[in-house]
Amino acid sequence: MATPIHQPPASGSTLAPDDRSCANCGSQLVRRYCADCGQPAPGPADYSIRAHAAEFVDQLASVDGKIGRTLWALVARPGALTVDHLAGRRARYLRPLQLFLVVNVLLFVIAPRVPMFTYSLRSYLADAPPSPVVVASLVRRTSAATDMSAYTAAFDGRVESQRKSLIILFAPALALLFRALFARRTKRAGVPHRYGEHLVFALHLLAFIWLAVTGWGALGTLSSLAHTRTLNVLTIVLLVALFAATPIYLLRALARVYALTRIQSLAVLTALLTSFVGLVVAYRTMLFFTTYYTLN
Repeated sequence: MATPIHQPPASGSTLAPDDRSCANCGSQLVRRYCADCGQPAPGPADYSIRAHAAEFVDQLASVDGKIGRTLWALVARPGALTVDHLAGRRARYLRPLQLFLVVNVLLFVIAPRVPMFTYSLRSYLADAPPSPVVVASLVRRTSAATDMSAYTAAFDGRVESQRKSLIILFAPALALLFRALFARRTKRAGVPHRYGEHLVFALHLLAFIWLAVTGWGALGTLSSLAHTRTLNVLTIVLLVALFAATPIYLLRALARVYALTRIQSLAVLTALLTSFVGLVVAYRTMLFFTTYYTLN
């Protein structure tokens, strides 16, 4: 006998409190939740301040515990997230792109003025790429018909919004670098080989780097605001420790994900850091031109 097909209720319809049909998919409810789609049965309590607050806390701090679990695995076990993902052990953690976006939010909320990601027209005119001469020439051409102070304010506002959007481009560029570095390596089970697998590691690696940058920015701000010598010394010690720990983390992550020896990991890390400087320069150059041409 054919299985009956449940049709969802018409848009805008309201179910009576004793109606046992799911408001979302039309199938039968099982107690508090739908047996098919899992949606809770709607009720007046859903719109209380308490319900909204509980939902916010659950989504922010829980996501079935995935945010905390994923961040801990990212920090405490270098490269393990990528290894688990490639091995199919994924349900416990946030997806790579989700993690990358969560860490980006932390970066721009906790440490919005980190020098590596802080840009203004003044910095471009001083020393930032593409070139102070090129920047000055373009700005003179545009600002001749407008007030310079107004143009500067508009440029700084636009670059602030653009930098948060373009930062995602680091991931595919870094994955392309890994693909080039390991292009001739013999394919091995559990080790990234295809571009998409390198992209997973790039997202995880950048998530850690952004966390480290967030820590640098937060500790730097705390050090500048410290009113006692003890607190200032403590924040500086933590800042130095974080700087020292970052390359060690990267070495261990590379070794675990790509099954490298220490010497091989060090060689790859050297190429990675050199290329990363180039990526930052390319990012800042692209950021200037996208800001400049969208503003004019």
